[in-house]
Amino acid sequence: MPLSVCLGCGEPADGTRCPECKAEHERTTGRPTHTRRGYNAAWERLSRRARRLQRFCTDCGATEDLTVDHSPEAWARQARGLSIRLCDVQILCRSCNSRKGAAR
Repeated sequence: MPLSVCLGCGEPADGTRCPECKAEHERTTGRPTHTRRGYNAAWERLSRRARRLQRFCTDCGATEDLTVDHSPEAWARQARGLSIRLCDVQILCRSCNSRKGAAR
């Protein structure tokens, strides 16, 4: 994996944050990092593929700032060691995804 710049301190890092900044980020936000929450390389590939296949928000039809939302079944499959499938996700704009997430 090529080095990138740490989002926290600007130093070279193997991922988005160096180990020190990653720990600080988790401590201050109270949330595990993106990767520790299950958004790994396989998820990133699935997300890119889903957004390439459907270029609009399922809820409002927007075509900008699209994200991929997972169903509860998606994480259940992953917990059982299975891959998350396209049918386990839906395309939502960031606004609809945030609204939906807040309603849970």
